[in-house]
Amino acid sequence: MKPLWSLNISTLINQLAFYGLLASGTFLVLLWSPNILGDQCSLWTKIIIFIFPWLMLCLANPWLVFTDRRHRPEIILIVLIIILGIVNVLLSDLPSNSLSPMRTLLLTGVCALWASMFLLTDQHRRQGFDWFCAGALAIIIVGEMIIYAARGTYGRGVFQVFTLHAIPLGTLIILLSIGPVRLIVSKNFTAKLLGWLLVLLGGNLIFLSHKRGTWMAAAAMLAVWTIYLVRRQRYLVISILLVLAVSLPLEANRRFARLDPHVPHLASILNRAELYRFALHVWKNHPLLGIGLRSFTQVKYLTDYQLHNPALPKFSYAVATIQTFDNMALTALVELGSLMTLLYFGLVITIVVRYCRRLWSSPGSSPLGWYRVLVLLGFFIHSLSYDSLLFPPVNWLVHVQLGLMAGYPASDGAGPIHPSGATVLSET
Repeated sequence: MKPLWSLNISTLINQLAFYGLLASGTFLVLLWSPNILGDQCSLWTKIIIFIFPWLMLCLANPWLVFTDRRHRPEIILIVLIIILGIVNVLLSDLPSNSLSPMRTLLLTGVCALWASMFLLTDQHRRQGFDWFCAGALAIIIVGEMIIYAARGTYGRGVFQVFTLHAIPLGTLIILLSIGPVRLIVSKNFTAKLLGWLLVLLGGNLIFLSHKRGTWMAAAAMLAVWTIYLVRRQRYLVISILLVLAVSLPLEANRRFARLDPHVPHLASILNRAELYRFALHVWKNHPLLGIGLRSFTQVKYLTDYQLHNPALPKFSYAVATIQTFDNMALTALVELGSLMTLLYFGLVITIVVRYCRRLWSSPGSSPLGWYRVLVLLGFFIHSLSYDSLLFPPVNWLVHVQLGLMAGYPASDGAGPIHPSGATVLSET
């Protein structure tokens, strides 16, 4: 048995790690942008900010962080992903290009998941994280709307203050929406009113951004949430899903066949469709370990690639200019390789499935618990239209949400063991 002073110090350090996690999130979500403080911080300052929560957690209880039996599958997968990330840089087509994005991906994402898996294990800390999301969303809405009002819809820097682009801004709003939903489900009238106000303002910001990918993700979340609310009408729900499953692909194919490659904005859609086939071509050259994250060497694989759509003479130029596959799953498969991608998806599926089982086994589970799953669904749908995880604010929020799910208490009432040695309580 540990002496009392040792337990107190361990608990103090663990608390410091939790506040360090929120501080790291404050930097990444609100200050990371070069438009704010991003260019003012040195590389080592950023690295310390990113890994500080994990280091404090290891200091509080190093053995538990690596050997906790309740999180053994997640820990093994995380370690393997980090190892493969290092290998990916070493074997990259251009290691000097891959080093920085891989470092950011692992430190702001995978390490954040590892830390939050042990830090967000009780209802008070989960509530603290949700309040952080609500506050961050309020700041982002106010900041972006001020620039929008001052410069107009197409003014310079509009919807680029915090994320440099309107597309990841939409994802950021979706991920932070857990904050206002926490306020809405509370029993306090003022909190409910504030929560609904944030939802309406966030939805308005998504509408003003004019990004179809964000609209599609938000619409899918709304549809799934409606199905959740009327889940007792299962036959009606199944019928609606079947109709959508049949009609949407047919309508998409009909519209796709009518696209004119000579119209610039329509040609960009056709180029994106061609990227799927080109990605398969590149993947065949390096199926296991990939070409390197953000190696920017896609052009060299055009030499032996045959266009599926000959009406796209500028496809080579598009590949050389954009240097992206405009889809996080394609980027992972081609640049990270199948091995690292499968391990990563295995980690995500393991966490989400366990979390959903715990919610199902808890008859008094709050809608807030299920909304966390819905937020991830919106994120994954939006990730079909851009490389989402390569934006540090988005990467951090996604992985902290996953870490929160991984640390969610089991249904038997004996929650995950806190690194301080205490057993935590379930969320109400």
